[in-house]
Amino acid sequence: MTSTRRASEMRRRERAWGLVFVTPISLQVLLFCIVPVGIAIAAGFTNWNVIKGTYDFVGLANFAEFLTDKKFWIAGGNTLYMLIPIPFYLLFGILFAIGCHRNTPGNRFFRVLFFLPYISSIVALVVMWKWLFNYEYGLINQVLMDWFGIQGPNWLGDPDWIKPTIVLMIVWKMIGITSIYVLAALKTIPEEYYEAARLDGAGPVRMFFKITLPLLSPAIFFLTIIGVIGSLQTFVEVQLFTEDGGRNYSAATITYYIWQKAFMSNEMGLASATAFFFALVILGVTLLQFRLSRRWVYEGA
Repeated sequence: MTSTRRASEMRRRERAWGLVFVTPISLQVLLFCIVPVGIAIAAGFTNWNVIKGTYDFVGLANFAEFLTDKKFWIAGGNTLYMLIPIPFYLLFGILFAIGCHRNTPGNRFFRVLFFLPYISSIVALVVMWKWLFNYEYGLINQVLMDWFGIQGPNWLGDPDWIKPTIVLMIVWKMIGITSIYVLAALKTIPEEYYEAARLDGAGPVRMFFKITLPLLSPAIFFLTIIGVIGSLQTFVEVQLFTEDGGRNYSAATITYYIWQKAFMSNEMGLASATAFFFALVILGVTLLQFRLSRRWVYEGA
């Protein structure tokens, strides 16, 4: 009986200490996540003016306004365009990770080199790219003119070129971190699988598609999920590369549209409604990805 009471007392103490350790992070989530999200959702149904401190309930008027705004749909198309980098940096990240996993000469140096863009300041990266792709004195256009006699386009001012330039930068920035995740996944694949495949006469290509790729599928799925969510929320590159979203709103994304409405036009209610709608879209896309993952993600025995 004494041992039973002692065990019960220990469980109570464990639960009490568990609450002690969980309470700070729970308060943080409540105060800085749940409450702000709740306020933003409620604000989406008002004409909240932050400067005047006034707000009136307007129902679904904000939703009707941005859904009929031409700029919103242009930004939506640009947001979908920002999904283009995902397959490219996944492909190059996988190839680079495989090269490092096979101890290719200089792989440690290249790991650091490829990872630097991801950990570097995005502002510094954008400044460097704006110099590289400057129409008048940029290095890219100078090389095109001096080596090939071609006048390069206005990469940052032409509506047809600004989005490809941003996409190229995102691919370059994301290859390093992608390869780190894939390399970590490669380290978990038992070498016995490859030894058995070699005994059966399988070549490198067959082993890649029958062993490596299926066992990498959970990591690829994770990278795809965070890649889609991140690409749909592209903002900093647009803000730093362009003025007012680019000529004819050619580079503005929905996240940029939300920021512009909230902090440039002081239409916080409209911005909150747009953000709420966009959050539901991202949630729907993510759930769809999880559902489709059953067809191609290998979950093991």
